[in-house]
Amino acid sequence: MPRLPMVLAFPRVVRHLRSVGASLPPLTQLSVGRPDPVLRPVLSAAWEGDHGPARELLADTRRRRAWERRDTCMGRLADVALTRSRWLEDWQAKDGDDPDAALVAAELEIRRAWEARTGAWAKHVSAGRFEEFFRLLARAAPLIDKAVELNPGDPVPWCVALHHARGTQAPRPVFDRLLLNVMDCDPDHYGCHSSALQYLCAKWYGSHEEMFDFAETAAARARPGRLLAALPVVAATEYLTEHPTRGPVPRQRVHAAVDGALSACAAFPPDDPAVIGIRNDLALALTRCGRWEEALRQFELIGTDVREFPWCYVDGENELRAFVDERENTRVQIAKTIPFFSRYRPAA
Repeated sequence: MPRLPMVLAFPRVVRHLRSVGASLPPLTQLSVGRPDPVLRPVLSAAWEGDHGPARELLADTRRRRAWERRDTCMGRLADVALTRSRWLEDWQAKDGDDPDAALVAAELEIRRAWEARTGAWAKHVSAGRFEEFFRLLARAAPLIDKAVELNPGDPVPWCVALHHARGTQAPRPVFDRLLLNVMDCDPDHYGCHSSALQYLCAKWYGSHEEMFDFAETAAARARPGRLLAALPVVAATEYLTEHPTRGPVPRQRVHAAVDGALSACAAFPPDDPAVIGIRNDLALALTRCGRWEEALRQFELIGTDVREFPWCYVDGENELRAFVDERENTRVQIAKTIPFFSRYRPAA
């Protein structure tokens, strides 16, 4: 159906906007990166200087080989340590051979490095910032080696190593060896493949084509019930933030990535927190593809759990604003298509 000029569509927008997305949470309830109920008290304890809950949680993920969960918890704890590190320093002082403490410490140095560099384009980063960036990355290297040595078979240190490789401008043979180590530990690990995808994207050391090839190959061999099957939608959001309408990648390839992610997410309960990150990518990709009803459904499933990625690609200063703008535009686009004297009926 051709789009109506906004002046003609405005009355139907006013009439139907309240019913479109009526179940969406109000703006005051939204937040970026809100931890899940299990992780929240652990992060609070670390913030207050107590490393005990963090030690117990990460040890449990290691015993259960819950690698995706381990990756998530490790990253959130490193975020806390970026502001308050005393709890981690105490933990390392009391048990210098704890593989979990070494893992968080390695990720912390990488996050410190990126904070020093800032997220600006390289041409806008001063020589002094780059010097500090590479100094901190050098400090992370032995910590990564230690985390690998202390817990062989754990893919999460290799995920940290992939973050490190991107920052240090590691050559392709080094990157390839890191991926082989990932495959030996957990060939379906989503976090490792997502990090590898960043290395291969056009803004770093690869291209759009190589990024999509990698994501599609990984998704095709993913075992049932693993998040890796949805990886191509991350490639899609990377691409669509640079080429929102037209570009070198065929549009049908982008739609295929979205369809694959929708199918992969269908294997999980609708409110499963493990797939919320994927749903954030899906929401953005679907809006860019003009698939408004499907996008609205993802916004409903996301609820209040807004993630930093991919919304920081849309607005680097305010991810929440980017999310809200896309969500509200989705509602408007749907309302514009509803005849004035009809009622809004969500798509099945």
